[in-house]
Amino acid sequence: MAIALLPLCEGETIGSNLGRYRDFAGLDSTLVLRRRLFGHSCKPDTKLPSGVIHLAEESRDYWGLTAGEIIRGHTEFHYATLTMSESEKAKVFSDMLDQPRGGCVRRSAYGWIGERVAKFRYCEDCLLEWGAKCITPYWMINHQLHGVYFCPMHSRILKVASNKFSGNITDLTVATLKRSDDEEILASASWSERSAGADIARRSAIYSAANEPLPPATRYREWLRDAGFVWPNGKLDHHGVVASLLAHFGPVYCQLAGLSRQRTTIWLRNIADVTKDLESSHPFVSIAVASLLDRRCASPGSFVPAISNSIGFLGAESSTECGETIDVGTKELSCIGVLHRSHDAWKDCMPKGGQWRLVCSCGVSYQASSVLDGGRTDLSVEAYGARYQNHICRMLANGVHAEAVSRELHLPIATVLLLARRAGNVRRGAPSPVELQCMRNRWSIIVQNARPDKRITSAYRVDSRLYRTLRRYDREWFVAFNLTNRTHVPRGRCATSRGGPDKPFGPGKNVSADGNGYYAPQH
Repeated sequence: MAIALLPLCEGETIGSNLGRYRDFAGLDSTLVLRRRLFGHSCKPDTKLPSGVIHLAEESRDYWGLTAGEIIRGHTEFHYATLTMSESEKAKVFSDMLDQPRGGCVRRSAYGWIGERVAKFRYCEDCLLEWGAKCITPYWMINHQLHGVYFCPMHSRILKVASNKFSGNITDLTVATLKRSDDEEILASASWSERSAGADIARRSAIYSAANEPLPPATRYREWLRDAGFVWPNGKLDHHGVVASLLAHFGPVYCQLAGLSRQRTTIWLRNIADVTKDLESSHPFVSIAVASLLDRRCASPGSFVPAISNSIGFLGAESSTECGETIDVGTKELSCIGVLHRSHDAWKDCMPKGGQWRLVCSCGVSYQASSVLDGGRTDLSVEAYGARYQNHICRMLANGVHAEAVSRELHLPIATVLLLARRAGNVRRGAPSPVELQCMRNRWSIIVQNARPDKRITSAYRVDSRLYRTLRRYDREWFVAFNLTNRTHVPRGRCATSRGGPDKPFGPGKNVSADGNGYYAPQH
Protein backbone atom coordinates (compact mmCIF):
# COMPACT_ATOMS: atom_id res chain seq x y z
CA MET A 1 0.00 0.00 0.00
CA ALA A 2 1.35 3.44 -0.97
CA ILE A 3 2.13 5.95 1.77
CA ALA A 4 -0.07 9.05 1.86
CA LEU A 5 2.70 11.58 1.36
CA LEU A 6 2.09 15.29 0.91
CA PRO A 7 2.37 16.62 -2.68
CA LEU A 8 5.84 17.68 -3.79
CA CYS A 9 6.20 21.41 -4.40
CA GLU A 10 8.15 22.85 -7.33
CA GLY A 11 11.88 22.54 -6.72
CA GLU A 12 11.37 21.02 -3.26
CA THR A 13 13.93 18.62 -1.84
CA ILE A 14 12.80 15.10 -0.97
CA GLY A 15 13.91 15.64 2.62
CA SER A 16 11.77 18.76 2.90
CA ASN A 17 8.68 16.85 1.77
CA LEU A 18 9.33 13.99 4.19
CA GLY A 19 9.91 16.51 6.97
CA ARG A 20 6.55 18.16 6.27
CA TYR A 21 4.92 14.72 6.39
CA ARG A 22 6.67 14.09 9.72
CA ASP A 23 5.23 17.31 11.17
CA PHE A 24 1.78 16.48 9.78
CA ALA A 25 1.77 12.90 11.11
CA GLY A 26 3.47 13.75 14.40
CA LEU A 27 6.41 11.38 13.89
CA ASP A 28 9.52 11.57 16.08
CA SER A 29 11.85 10.66 13.22
CA THR A 30 11.79 9.92 9.50
CA LEU A 31 14.33 7.08 9.62
CA VAL A 32 11.68 4.34 9.59
CA LEU A 33 9.71 6.22 6.94
CA ARG A 34 12.79 6.50 4.75
CA ARG A 35 13.58 2.81 5.07
CA ARG A 36 10.09 1.96 3.86
CA LEU A 37 10.11 4.50 1.02
CA PHE A 38 13.61 3.80 -0.33
CA GLY A 39 13.85 0.12 0.59
CA HIS A 40 17.06 0.68 2.58
CA SER A 41 18.50 2.86 5.33
CA CYS A 42 18.73 6.19 3.50
CA LYS A 43 20.04 8.97 5.72
CA PRO A 44 18.29 12.38 5.66
CA ASP A 45 21.44 14.21 4.50
CA THR A 46 21.90 12.02 1.40
CA LYS A 47 22.01 14.24 -1.70
CA LEU A 48 21.85 11.50 -4.34
CA PRO A 49 19.81 8.66 -2.79
CA SER A 50 19.61 5.14 -4.16
CA GLY A 51 16.39 3.14 -4.45
CA VAL A 52 14.40 5.86 -6.21
CA ILE A 53 12.45 3.25 -8.21
CA HIS A 54 11.21 1.90 -4.90
CA LEU A 55 10.40 5.45 -3.76
CA ALA A 56 8.40 6.15 -6.94
CA GLU A 57 6.42 2.96 -6.45
CA GLU A 58 5.62 3.73 -2.81
CA SER A 59 4.56 7.32 -3.58
CA ARG A 60 2.83 6.80 -6.94
CA ASP A 61 -0.71 7.49 -5.66
CA TYR A 62 0.26 10.84 -4.14
CA TRP A 63 3.24 12.12 -6.09
CA GLY A 64 2.42 10.57 -9.44
CA LEU A 65 6.03 10.89 -10.59
CA THR A 66 8.36 8.43 -12.27
CA ALA A 67 11.74 7.65 -10.76
CA GLY A 68 13.44 9.74 -13.45
CA GLU A 69 11.20 12.74 -12.74
CA ILE A 70 11.98 12.52 -9.03
CA ILE A 71 15.73 12.37 -9.67
CA ARG A 72 15.76 15.23 -12.17
CA GLY A 73 13.30 17.53 -10.41
CA HIS A 74 13.90 16.97 -6.70
CA THR A 75 17.56 16.04 -6.22
CA GLU A 76 20.87 17.74 -7.06
CA PHE A 77 21.53 15.23 -9.85
CA HIS A 78 21.98 17.78 -12.67
CA TYR A 79 24.18 20.05 -10.57
CA ALA A 80 26.22 17.25 -9.02
CA THR A 81 27.02 15.63 -12.37
CA LEU A 82 27.77 18.89 -14.15
CA THR A 83 31.44 18.12 -14.79
CA MET A 84 30.95 14.40 -15.50
CA SER A 85 31.06 12.65 -18.84
CA GLU A 86 27.85 11.20 -20.26
CA SER A 87 28.87 7.68 -19.28
CA GLU A 88 29.57 8.78 -15.70
CA LYS A 89 26.22 10.58 -15.51
CA ALA A 90 24.45 7.46 -16.73
CA LYS A 91 26.24 5.41 -14.08
CA VAL A 92 25.19 7.78 -11.28
CA PHE A 93 21.61 7.83 -12.60
CA SER A 94 21.50 4.02 -12.68
CA ASP A 95 22.89 3.79 -9.15
CA MET A 96 20.19 6.15 -7.92
CA LEU A 97 17.44 4.06 -9.49
CA ASP A 98 18.50 0.75 -7.94
CA GLN A 99 19.15 -0.37 -4.41
CA PRO A 100 22.69 0.28 -3.12
CA ARG A 101 25.16 -2.52 -3.66
CA GLY A 102 27.08 -3.89 -0.72
CA GLY A 103 25.52 -1.38 1.68
CA CYS A 104 27.42 1.52 0.10
CA VAL A 105 25.34 4.65 -0.31
CA ARG A 106 26.59 7.54 -2.45
CA ARG A 107 25.69 10.71 -0.57
CA SER A 108 27.30 13.07 -3.05
CA ALA A 109 28.80 12.97 -6.53
CA TYR A 110 31.70 15.21 -5.53
CA GLY A 111 33.99 15.58 -2.57
CA TRP A 112 33.77 18.03 0.30
CA ILE A 113 35.07 21.48 -0.57
CA GLY A 114 34.92 23.15 2.83
CA GLU A 115 31.73 25.23 2.70
CA ARG A 116 31.12 26.88 6.07
CA VAL A 117 27.42 27.70 5.66
CA ALA A 118 24.69 25.28 6.74
CA LYS A 119 22.49 23.83 4.02
CA PHE A 120 19.22 24.96 5.58
CA ARG A 121 18.85 28.28 3.77
CA TYR A 122 15.69 30.15 2.81
CA CYS A 123 14.49 33.37 1.16
CA GLU A 124 12.14 35.74 2.98
CA ASP A 125 10.55 36.88 -0.29
CA CYS A 126 9.77 33.28 -1.23
CA LEU A 127 8.15 32.75 2.18
CA LEU A 128 5.97 35.83 1.65
CA GLU A 129 4.85 34.63 -1.78
CA TRP A 130 4.06 31.16 -0.49
CA GLY A 131 2.17 32.60 2.46
CA ALA A 132 -0.01 34.66 0.11
CA LYS A 133 -0.81 31.46 -1.81
CA CYS A 134 -1.32 29.38 1.36
CA ILE A 135 1.69 27.20 0.50
CA THR A 136 3.60 25.64 3.38
CA PRO A 137 7.25 26.82 3.39
CA TYR A 138 9.75 24.26 2.14
CA TRP A 139 13.45 23.85 1.38
CA MET A 140 14.28 24.62 -2.24
CA ILE A 141 17.06 22.74 -4.02
CA ASN A 142 18.39 25.94 -5.59
CA HIS A 143 18.80 27.56 -2.16
CA GLN A 144 20.92 24.68 -0.83
CA LEU A 145 23.46 24.43 -3.67
CA HIS A 146 27.09 25.04 -2.89
CA GLY A 147 28.03 28.72 -2.74
CA VAL A 148 24.44 29.89 -3.34
CA TYR A 149 23.69 32.63 -0.81
CA PHE A 150 21.16 34.57 -2.91
CA CYS A 151 17.72 33.63 -4.15
CA PRO A 152 17.90 33.05 -7.93
CA MET A 153 14.36 34.43 -8.34
CA HIS A 154 14.48 37.51 -6.12
CA SER A 155 18.26 38.16 -5.88
CA ARG A 156 17.74 38.57 -2.15
CA ILE A 157 20.36 37.41 0.34
CA LEU A 158 19.34 34.09 1.86
CA LYS A 159 19.01 33.54 5.58
CA VAL A 160 20.48 30.49 7.26
CA ALA A 161 18.64 28.63 10.02
CA SER A 162 20.47 29.21 13.29
CA ASN A 163 18.63 26.49 15.21
CA LYS A 164 20.75 23.57 16.32
CA PHE A 165 19.89 20.34 14.52
CA SER A 166 21.07 16.83 13.81
CA GLY A 167 20.65 16.28 10.10
CA ASN A 168 21.22 12.52 10.13
CA ILE A 169 18.36 11.62 12.51
CA THR A 170 15.31 13.14 10.90
CA ASP A 171 14.20 15.46 8.11
CA LEU A 172 13.65 19.00 9.36
CA THR A 173 11.36 21.68 7.95
CA VAL A 174 11.46 25.44 7.56
CA ALA A 175 8.77 25.76 10.22
CA THR A 176 10.90 23.75 12.65
CA LEU A 177 14.19 25.56 12.14
CA LYS A 178 13.24 29.14 11.23
CA ARG A 179 13.73 31.72 13.97
CA SER A 180 13.25 35.46 14.15
CA ASP A 181 16.95 36.01 14.83
CA ASP A 182 18.16 34.14 11.73
CA GLU A 183 20.75 36.29 9.97
CA GLU A 184 21.46 36.99 6.33
CA ILE A 185 24.56 35.20 5.12
CA LEU A 186 26.33 38.13 3.43
CA ALA A 187 24.73 41.13 5.10
CA SER A 188 27.98 43.14 5.06
CA ALA A 189 28.83 42.48 1.39
CA SER A 190 29.41 45.44 -0.92
CA TRP A 191 27.27 46.20 -3.95
CA SER A 192 29.71 44.58 -6.38
CA GLU A 193 30.15 41.52 -4.14
CA ARG A 194 26.39 41.06 -3.92
CA SER A 195 26.14 41.31 -7.69
CA ALA A 196 28.79 38.60 -8.06
CA GLY A 197 27.10 36.35 -5.49
CA ALA A 198 23.71 36.77 -7.16
CA ASP A 199 25.30 35.75 -10.47
CA ILE A 200 26.52 32.50 -8.87
CA ALA A 201 22.97 31.79 -7.69
CA ARG A 202 21.52 32.48 -11.14
CA ARG A 203 24.05 30.28 -12.92
CA SER A 204 23.69 27.46 -10.40
CA ALA A 205 19.91 27.47 -10.81
CA ILE A 206 20.25 27.27 -14.60
CA TYR A 207 22.62 24.32 -14.36
CA SER A 208 20.49 22.62 -11.70
CA ALA A 209 17.53 22.72 -14.07
CA ALA A 210 19.69 21.36 -16.92
CA ASN A 211 18.78 24.36 -19.06
CA GLU A 212 22.40 24.86 -20.14
CA PRO A 213 25.55 22.73 -20.11
CA LEU A 214 28.71 23.88 -18.40
CA PRO A 215 31.15 25.47 -20.89
CA PRO A 216 33.84 23.03 -22.10
CA ALA A 217 37.44 23.28 -20.98
CA THR A 218 38.42 24.84 -24.31
CA ARG A 219 36.07 27.75 -23.61
CA TYR A 220 37.66 28.33 -20.23
CA ARG A 221 41.09 28.42 -21.86
CA GLU A 222 39.85 31.03 -24.34
CA TRP A 223 38.36 33.09 -21.52
CA LEU A 224 41.58 32.97 -19.53
CA ARG A 225 43.58 34.03 -22.57
CA ASP A 226 41.19 36.86 -23.51
CA ALA A 227 41.12 38.10 -19.92
CA GLY A 228 44.90 38.39 -19.89
CA PHE A 229 45.60 35.57 -17.44
CA VAL A 230 48.00 33.82 -19.83
CA TRP A 231 51.63 34.93 -19.83
CA PRO A 232 53.52 35.41 -23.12
CA ASN A 233 55.19 32.02 -22.52
CA GLY A 234 51.76 30.34 -22.45
CA LYS A 235 51.61 29.68 -18.71
CA LEU A 236 48.63 30.64 -16.58
CA ASP A 237 48.87 33.49 -14.10
CA HIS A 238 47.57 31.54 -11.09
CA HIS A 239 48.17 34.39 -8.68
CA GLY A 240 46.26 36.81 -10.91
CA VAL A 241 43.21 34.53 -11.12
CA VAL A 242 43.15 33.91 -7.37
CA ALA A 243 43.51 37.63 -6.62
CA SER A 244 40.77 38.50 -9.10
CA LEU A 245 38.38 35.93 -7.62
CA LEU A 246 39.03 37.39 -4.19
CA ALA A 247 38.35 40.92 -5.43
CA HIS A 248 35.32 39.82 -7.47
CA PHE A 249 33.46 37.89 -4.75
CA GLY A 250 35.01 39.40 -1.64
CA PRO A 251 37.03 37.67 1.10
CA VAL A 252 33.96 36.81 3.21
CA TYR A 253 32.21 34.98 0.38
CA CYS A 254 35.37 33.10 -0.61
CA GLN A 255 35.91 31.97 2.97
CA LEU A 256 32.31 30.85 3.47
CA ALA A 257 32.14 29.03 0.15
CA GLY A 258 35.56 27.39 0.49
CA LEU A 259 36.91 29.11 -2.61
CA SER A 260 40.51 28.87 -1.44
CA ARG A 261 43.79 29.50 -3.22
CA GLN A 262 44.66 25.79 -3.10
CA ARG A 263 41.42 24.60 -4.70
CA THR A 264 41.53 27.32 -7.35
CA THR A 265 45.14 26.49 -8.20
CA ILE A 266 44.34 22.79 -8.57
CA TRP A 267 41.44 23.65 -10.85
CA LEU A 268 43.66 25.92 -12.96
CA ARG A 269 46.31 23.25 -13.32
CA ASN A 270 43.72 20.79 -14.57
CA ILE A 271 42.23 23.29 -17.01
CA ALA A 272 45.65 24.21 -18.38
CA ASP A 273 46.30 20.57 -19.30
CA VAL A 274 44.86 20.17 -22.81
CA THR A 275 44.64 16.41 -22.28
CA LYS A 276 42.12 16.90 -19.47
CA ASP A 277 38.61 18.27 -19.27
CA LEU A 278 36.52 19.49 -16.34
CA GLU A 279 35.78 15.93 -15.27
CA SER A 280 36.03 14.95 -11.60
CA SER A 281 36.16 18.57 -10.43
CA HIS A 282 33.70 20.30 -8.16
CA PRO A 283 31.09 22.21 -10.20
CA PHE A 284 31.18 25.23 -7.89
CA VAL A 285 34.76 26.16 -8.78
CA SER A 286 33.92 25.98 -12.50
CA ILE A 287 30.82 28.14 -12.00
CA ALA A 288 32.71 30.73 -9.93
CA VAL A 289 35.54 31.05 -12.45
CA ALA A 290 33.03 31.24 -15.33
CA SER A 291 31.21 34.07 -13.54
CA LEU A 292 34.44 36.05 -13.22
CA LEU A 293 35.78 35.40 -16.72
CA ASP A 294 32.45 35.93 -18.47
CA ARG A 295 32.10 39.30 -16.83
CA ARG A 296 35.61 40.26 -17.83
CA CYS A 297 35.49 39.08 -21.41
CA ALA A 298 31.92 38.95 -22.67
CA SER A 299 29.84 41.72 -21.15
CA PRO A 300 30.15 45.47 -21.76
CA GLY A 301 32.23 46.98 -19.02
CA SER A 302 34.18 43.80 -18.57
CA PHE A 303 37.19 43.39 -16.34
CA VAL A 304 40.86 43.27 -17.09
CA PRO A 305 44.05 41.30 -16.95
CA ALA A 306 45.75 41.26 -13.59
CA ILE A 307 49.20 41.50 -15.18
CA SER A 308 52.16 43.48 -13.94
CA ASN A 309 52.87 46.87 -15.47
CA SER A 310 56.57 46.06 -15.79
CA ILE A 311 56.86 44.20 -19.08
CA GLY A 312 59.68 44.12 -21.56
CA PHE A 313 59.50 46.26 -24.68
CA LEU A 314 60.80 44.13 -27.53
CA GLY A 315 61.16 44.29 -31.28
CA ALA A 316 60.76 47.96 -32.08
CA GLU A 317 60.10 48.33 -35.76
CA SER A 318 59.22 51.89 -36.64
CA SER A 319 58.22 55.24 -35.34
CA THR A 320 56.35 58.14 -36.78
CA GLU A 321 55.19 61.57 -35.87
CA CYS A 322 51.97 61.86 -33.94
CA GLY A 323 48.69 60.15 -34.63
CA GLU A 324 49.60 57.02 -36.59
CA THR A 325 49.39 53.47 -35.35
CA ILE A 326 52.84 51.93 -35.14
CA ASP A 327 54.50 48.88 -33.68
CA VAL A 328 57.31 49.45 -31.22
CA GLY A 329 56.97 46.16 -29.45
CA THR A 330 53.47 46.87 -28.09
CA LYS A 331 52.58 43.22 -28.60
CA GLU A 332 54.70 42.57 -25.54
CA LEU A 333 52.69 45.07 -23.45
CA SER A 334 49.47 44.55 -21.57
CA CYS A 335 46.85 47.19 -20.85
CA ILE A 336 45.67 47.03 -17.25
CA GLY A 337 42.47 49.04 -17.77
CA VAL A 338 39.44 47.52 -16.05
CA LEU A 339 37.21 48.09 -19.09
CA HIS A 340 39.70 46.55 -21.51
CA ARG A 341 38.08 43.94 -23.79
CA SER A 342 39.47 41.07 -25.78
CA HIS A 343 39.21 42.97 -29.09
CA ASP A 344 41.02 46.09 -27.84
CA ALA A 345 44.52 46.86 -29.11
CA TRP A 346 47.17 49.57 -28.93
CA LYS A 347 45.99 52.48 -31.07
CA ASP A 348 48.68 55.16 -30.76
CA CYS A 349 52.32 55.22 -29.76
CA MET A 350 53.62 58.78 -29.88
CA PRO A 351 56.83 60.41 -28.66
CA LYS A 352 56.34 62.90 -25.83
CA GLY A 353 59.51 64.64 -24.72
CA GLY A 354 61.96 62.00 -23.58
CA GLN A 355 59.15 59.48 -23.11
CA TRP A 356 56.45 57.75 -25.10
CA ARG A 357 52.69 58.05 -24.88
CA LEU A 358 50.79 54.80 -25.48
CA VAL A 359 47.02 54.80 -26.04
CA CYS A 360 44.87 51.68 -25.90
CA SER A 361 41.59 51.55 -27.81
CA CYS A 362 39.81 50.95 -24.49
CA GLY A 363 40.63 54.56 -23.61
CA VAL A 364 43.54 54.26 -21.19
CA SER A 365 46.62 56.37 -21.98
CA TYR A 366 50.03 55.53 -20.57
CA GLN A 367 53.40 57.18 -20.23
CA ALA A 368 56.42 54.97 -20.85
CA SER A 369 60.11 55.79 -21.02
CA SER A 370 62.73 54.22 -23.29
CA VAL A 371 60.31 52.23 -25.41
CA LEU A 372 62.99 51.64 -28.02
CA ASP A 373 65.71 50.58 -25.63
CA GLY A 374 64.76 46.92 -25.76
CA GLY A 375 64.83 46.75 -21.96
CA ARG A 376 62.14 46.80 -19.31
CA THR A 377 60.01 49.79 -18.47
CA ASP A 378 57.14 50.79 -16.22
CA LEU A 379 53.81 51.97 -17.58
CA SER A 380 52.10 54.76 -15.68
CA VAL A 381 48.46 55.64 -16.37
CA GLU A 382 48.09 59.15 -17.74
CA ALA A 383 44.38 59.47 -18.53
CA TYR A 384 41.09 57.62 -19.01
CA GLY A 385 38.92 58.02 -22.10
CA ALA A 386 35.25 58.12 -23.04
CA ARG A 387 34.55 54.46 -22.26
CA TYR A 388 35.39 55.05 -18.62
CA GLN A 389 33.45 58.31 -18.43
CA ASN A 390 30.35 56.69 -19.96
CA HIS A 391 30.57 53.66 -17.67
CA ILE A 392 30.91 55.87 -14.59
CA CYS A 393 27.95 57.99 -15.69
CA ARG A 394 25.78 54.89 -16.20
CA MET A 395 26.59 53.55 -12.74
CA LEU A 396 26.00 56.89 -11.02
CA ALA A 397 22.74 57.36 -12.93
CA ASN A 398 21.59 53.94 -11.68
CA GLY A 399 22.10 55.05 -8.10
CA VAL A 400 25.45 53.37 -7.48
CA HIS A 401 27.53 55.28 -4.95
CA ALA A 402 30.86 56.71 -6.01
CA GLU A 403 32.69 54.42 -3.58
CA ALA A 404 31.14 51.35 -5.23
CA VAL A 405 32.12 52.72 -8.66
CA SER A 406 35.63 53.20 -7.34
CA ARG A 407 35.86 49.58 -6.22
CA GLU A 408 34.34 48.32 -9.46
CA LEU A 409 36.81 50.16 -11.68
CA HIS A 410 39.80 49.99 -9.32
CA LEU A 411 40.11 53.79 -9.44
CA PRO A 412 40.51 56.35 -6.65
CA ILE A 413 37.28 58.09 -5.73
CA ALA A 414 38.81 61.42 -6.71
CA THR A 415 39.44 60.08 -10.23
CA VAL A 416 35.87 58.76 -10.48
CA LEU A 417 34.42 62.13 -9.49
CA LEU A 418 36.77 63.97 -11.84
CA LEU A 419 35.74 61.83 -14.82
CA ALA A 420 32.08 62.21 -13.90
CA ARG A 421 32.49 65.98 -13.64
CA ARG A 422 34.15 66.15 -17.05
CA ALA A 423 31.27 64.18 -18.52
CA GLY A 424 28.78 66.58 -16.96
CA ASN A 425 27.36 63.93 -14.64
CA VAL A 426 27.93 65.62 -11.30
CA ARG A 427 24.53 65.91 -9.67
CA ARG A 428 23.71 69.36 -8.35
CA GLY A 429 20.55 68.39 -6.47
CA ALA A 430 20.06 66.89 -3.02
CA PRO A 431 22.12 63.78 -2.19
CA SER A 432 20.36 60.44 -1.86
CA PRO A 433 19.68 58.96 1.61
CA VAL A 434 22.55 56.52 1.10
CA GLU A 435 24.93 59.34 0.19
CA LEU A 436 23.78 61.38 3.18
CA GLN A 437 24.47 58.45 5.48
CA CYS A 438 27.97 58.13 4.04
CA MET A 439 28.48 61.86 4.61
CA ARG A 440 27.25 61.51 8.19
CA ASN A 441 29.70 58.67 8.80
CA ARG A 442 32.60 60.66 7.38
CA TRP A 443 31.73 63.77 9.38
CA SER A 444 31.46 61.69 12.57
CA ILE A 445 34.93 60.24 12.00
CA ILE A 446 36.42 63.66 11.27
CA VAL A 447 34.90 65.15 14.43
CA GLN A 448 36.04 62.24 16.59
CA ASN A 449 39.60 62.64 15.33
CA ALA A 450 39.63 66.43 15.60
CA ARG A 451 41.43 68.51 18.23
CA PRO A 452 39.63 68.04 21.56
CA ASP A 453 39.63 71.76 22.32
CA LYS A 454 38.20 72.80 18.93
CA ARG A 455 36.36 69.80 17.50
CA ILE A 456 33.89 71.42 15.12
CA THR A 457 36.26 74.14 13.94
CA SER A 458 39.02 71.63 13.29
CA ALA A 459 36.62 69.32 11.47
CA TYR A 460 35.43 72.23 9.34
CA ARG A 461 38.99 72.97 8.30
CA VAL A 462 39.54 69.32 7.32
CA ASP A 463 36.54 69.18 4.97
CA SER A 464 34.68 72.45 4.60
CA ARG A 465 32.76 71.19 1.56
CA LEU A 466 31.33 68.29 3.57
CA TYR A 467 30.43 70.77 6.32
CA ARG A 468 28.49 72.97 3.91
CA THR A 469 26.76 70.03 2.20
CA LEU A 470 25.48 68.53 5.46
CA ARG A 471 24.51 71.97 6.74
CA ARG A 472 22.41 72.51 3.62
CA TYR A 473 20.82 69.10 3.01
CA ASP A 474 20.82 67.48 6.47
CA ARG A 475 20.64 70.47 8.79
CA GLU A 476 18.54 68.94 11.59
CA TRP A 477 20.89 65.99 12.12
CA PHE A 478 23.94 68.17 11.54
CA VAL A 479 23.06 70.75 14.20
CA ALA A 480 22.08 68.05 16.71
CA PHE A 481 25.28 66.11 16.14
CA ASN A 482 27.50 69.16 16.45
CA LEU A 483 25.68 70.25 19.61
CA THR A 484 26.29 66.85 21.18
CA ASN A 485 29.92 66.57 20.13
CA ARG A 486 31.15 70.15 20.45
CA THR A 487 33.79 70.98 23.03
CA HIS A 488 32.21 72.14 26.25
CA VAL A 489 33.47 75.54 27.36
CA PRO A 490 33.34 77.28 30.75
CA ARG A 491 30.38 79.48 31.51
CA GLY A 492 30.62 82.97 30.17
CA ARG A 493 32.12 81.83 26.85
CA CYS A 494 29.62 81.14 24.12
CA ALA A 495 29.46 81.21 20.38
CA THR A 496 27.35 84.02 19.03
CA SER A 497 25.98 84.66 15.62
CA ARG A 498 25.83 88.05 14.05
CA GLY A 499 22.68 89.71 15.35
CA GLY A 500 21.12 86.40 16.41
CA PRO A 501 20.99 83.83 19.22
CA ASP A 502 23.94 81.69 20.21
CA LYS A 503 24.71 78.92 17.69
CA PRO A 504 26.36 75.78 19.13
CA PHE A 505 28.71 75.12 16.24
CA GLY A 506 31.81 74.90 18.38
CA PRO A 507 33.73 76.07 21.42
CA GLY A 508 34.40 79.75 21.82
CA LYS A 509 34.08 80.65 18.16
CA ASN A 510 32.38 83.42 16.31
CA VAL A 511 30.16 82.43 13.44
CA SER A 512 29.36 84.44 10.37
CA ALA A 513 26.51 84.05 7.94
CA ASP A 514 27.06 83.27 4.30
CA GLY A 515 24.81 84.31 1.46
CA ASN A 516 22.27 81.59 2.23
CA GLY A 517 21.85 82.52 5.87
CA TYR A 518 23.91 79.56 7.08
CA TYR A 519 26.74 79.85 9.52
CA ALA A 520 30.33 78.69 9.39
CA PRO A 521 32.72 78.71 12.33
CA GLN A 522 35.22 81.54 12.34
CA HIS A 523 38.14 82.53 14.55
